[in-house]
Amino acid sequence: MDNKILQGIALILFGILLCVCSGEMNGTILYGFSYFPFAAFGVISGVIGLIMVFYKNKDGKS
Repeated sequence: MDNKILQGIALILFGILLCVCSGEMNGTILYGFSYFPFAAFGVISGVIGLIMVFYKNKDGKS
């Protein structure tokens, strides 16, 4: 596997982790602080990871 593909997969997994635990992170880590949109950053990082995985270069390599 290409290094870029592995980085994209890792970014997708990090995005899933942020989306799943966003409620708990706001309740425990940021207690007394305003709501922080961890789920939105998780979705954004997941989309960037998908682009990294499926983007094709001009020379034919993925």
